[in-house]
Amino acid sequence: MATSIAAETSTSGESFKSSFGQRLEPYLALSKSAKGAGCVQLIKDVLAAPGVMVFGELLDMPNVVELRSSPEHAKYHRLLEIFSFGTYQDYQQNKDSLPEITEAQRTKLQQLSIVTLSERVRAIPYKDLLEYLEIANVRQLEDLIMDAIYQNVINANLDQKLKLVEVHSAMGRDLRPGQAQIMLKVLEDWTKTSEALLLALDAKMAQVRENHEKEKQAKEAFEKELERIKENSSSGSGKHRKTGGGGPHMMDYEMGDQHLFQSPEFMGEIERITFGSGKRSGKRVPPRG
Repeated sequence: MATSIAAETSTSGESFKSSFGQRLEPYLALSKSAKGAGCVQLIKDVLAAPGVMVFGELLDMPNVVELRSSPEHAKYHRLLEIFSFGTYQDYQQNKDSLPEITEAQRTKLQQLSIVTLSERVRAIPYKDLLEYLEIANVRQLEDLIMDAIYQNVINANLDQKLKLVEVHSAMGRDLRPGQAQIMLKVLEDWTKTSEALLLALDAKMAQVRENHEKEKQAKEAFEKELERIKENSSSGSGKHRKTGGGGPHMMDYEMGDQHLFQSPEFMGEIERITFGSGKRSGKRVPPRG
């Protein structure tokens, strides 16, 4: 046998409820005229009927609601409540005050219990299910789960190697009394948190845009300043080439050299060199000053 058995369904969670609701409709019609013992028999039939897995609408029917005030029949109303939103353990803990259920009803309630358990954890160990559903062996458990898969109660994989039931999706069960208010409170809190988060994100985005604009302006200013410096540097280099290429310091040096060449010491040295070499011209340049 393969280590993993998989079963996929093409039915979405929304159509689960629609499909099961349609199967309940004949019983809803009958409940309008059934009273007392007749209504009790109707509950027994619907709880055993194949493919009927939701019961909330029947639970709200006037003739069914009347059963709560009857000491003789109130326990059937309570049993219908367990099948609507309870679990197999709810039944076991109160079975002394509840009607005895048939094997078909037991199987259905065990499958509905798997749906409830999957709301808390998606990968459910075999050992937890064996204990919670009070099933004797793994073979019976796998048969129960496979039947639930084929009925579109759950969409799951049986991992025989790891001994897990991996639930991907499940039908929606009826809400417990007060559960709708709890869910609304959770949704309201989630909405407030989401709105606060969106406001914080908007503020952060505005800050990011502002910082980006400042950086853009600073970059543009830097590039303009850099271009100005380059233009000034280029203009200054051309001016230095016209005056000798040495800039202001070279100009000072050239002026100093001119003064040196006209000094008495320099002229005397020129005369000495000239006379010493025998090339006296007959003219003497008088020293300046």
